[in-house]
Amino acid sequence: MVKKNLILLAAMIVTVVFASAGYAAPVRLQFSTGAPRTSTWHEGAEKFVSIVKEKTGGKFEITIFPSDELSGGNQAAGIELAQTGATDIHLQDALVWSSIAKKSIVPCFPWLLPTYADVDKYIKGAGGQALKQALNEAGVVCLAIGENGYRQVVNNRNPIRKPEDMKALKMRVPGSSVHVNLLKMIGADPLTMNQSEVYTSLQQGTIDACENTLDLLVTQNTLEVTKYISLWNYSYDPIFLSVSQELWASLSDAEKAIFQQAADEAMDYQIKATRDKVEVLRARLPEYKVEVVESLTPEEVDEFKKAVAQIYKDNEGEFGELFKDFGYGN
Repeated sequence: MVKKNLILLAAMIVTVVFASAGYAAPVRLQFSTGAPRTSTWHEGAEKFVSIVKEKTGGKFEITIFPSDELSGGNQAAGIELAQTGATDIHLQDALVWSSIAKKSIVPCFPWLLPTYADVDKYIKGAGGQALKQALNEAGVVCLAIGENGYRQVVNNRNPIRKPEDMKALKMRVPGSSVHVNLLKMIGADPLTMNQSEVYTSLQQGTIDACENTLDLLVTQNTLEVTKYISLWNYSYDPIFLSVSQELWASLSDAEKAIFQQAADEAMDYQIKATRDKVEVLRARLPEYKVEVVESLTPEEVDEFKKAVAQIYKDNEGEFGELFKDFGYGN
C-alpha cells in the first residue's frame, strides 16, 4: 500500500513539473483530405501542419488522413464529418462540395476561367470571397482556396477534339449536376460514382471515360487503364481548406490568426506545386500508352462552347451574380 502511494505521488509530481514547465499534452486534431498522399493536396496539407506546429510551439498535433480514409472513401460523407466536427480540418474540391454548397460549383463552369491569369484574378477577388461564404453557410469555416486544377478527359474509345467525339460515351463524372448536364449537352452518357470505383470500372469496360486533373489522373493510376487523353482544360476545379466550426470556436484569437496564416501560406504553396507538377506530368505523358491530344484549337473550343451554352442560361437565375464575380459577360 505504501509502495502504491509512493508511485502515485511520484506520478503527480512528474505531472506538476511538466505542466509548470509548459509540457501540456498536445491538442490532437484530424485533417481529412480527398486525395492520395502522392498528390499536391497532401503537400499543401503537410505545409499547413508544419506552419501551425511551428507557430504554436507544438501545441497542436495534427494527423493527416488522405483519400477520405475517415469516411471510407465516401467524399460527401467526408464533408459531413467536417460539418459535424467529427473531423477538425478538411480539404476537398469544388465539385464534391457543390452537392452541399451549390455556389461552389461556379468556377467549374465550362471554359469560364480559361487561363491561370483568370483564375488568380477572380479567385483572389470577389468570386473567391463568395465561395468561402457559401462554405461558411454550409457549416464549416473556409480559410483558404487551393487548386485541384484544370480537368482533362481520358477514354478508351477515340481521341476527343469535337462534340461528336463524345457521342454516347459512358463517362464517369463527380457528383455535380452541372457537369452531368453539360456533358449530356455535348452528347456523352455521364454517370456518377465514387472515385475509388473508377480504376476497376475503366479496366472492366463498365465505363468508357472519365475526367479529372492531370495530377489525379496520374496519382490515381487512371492513365494505366485508358488509351486517349485530351488536354482540353474544360473546367477549373479549386479546393477548399476549411475547419470545423467547433474547432474554430475553441481557438483563441491568436490561434485563429495562426491557422489563417497557415492556410493562406499552405494553399499558395500548394497552388505553385500543382502548376509546377502539371508541367512535369505533361512532359511524362509519353511514358504512358496513351494517345495525347495536347490542346484544342480556338475553333474547336468554340464548338464545345456552343454545345454547352445552355448551361449558363439554365443557371442564370441561381448563379447570375456570382457569374459576374467570375467575369462572365464582362
